[in-house]
Amino acid sequence: MDPLILILVLLVFIALPLFQMRKQNQRLKEIRAFQEQLRPGMVVRMTSGLQGRIHNVGEKTIDLEIAPSVVTTWDRTAVLNPVDSVDTGSVQGDALQQSNPSASSPVDQHEVDGPSTDDNPEGSPEDRR
Repeated sequence: MDPLILILVLLVFIALPLFQMRKQNQRLKEIRAFQEQLRPGMVVRMTSGLQGRIHNVGEKTIDLEIAPSVVTTWDRTAVLNPVDSVDTGSVQGDALQQSNPSASSPVDQHEVDGPSTDDNPEGSPEDRR
């Protein structure tokens, strides 16, 4: 067998996976370091994609407020990363803007609350009843 082919086969099946594992291990270290720094008030994204504000931090669990007055308990390792910005119109938009005004662009109040009755000539749904 040609030595060049053997080297290429070794490179593909050994070296490339080693590089990928190293990159993955670095990412896991970053996530674990972030999970050690959790504190109440932070807006975070869970591994499932759910976002919320940390209400309480325990040794192995966190309490996450996912809606006003709705607090759920999660394993600390389920926290993936901080949320720096949210879509306009979301419940977390105001909370994130109040806690860290420099983290995201200012949220347009009109977009958060929706159109006022002045913008809608027919009035609000309550007015039409």
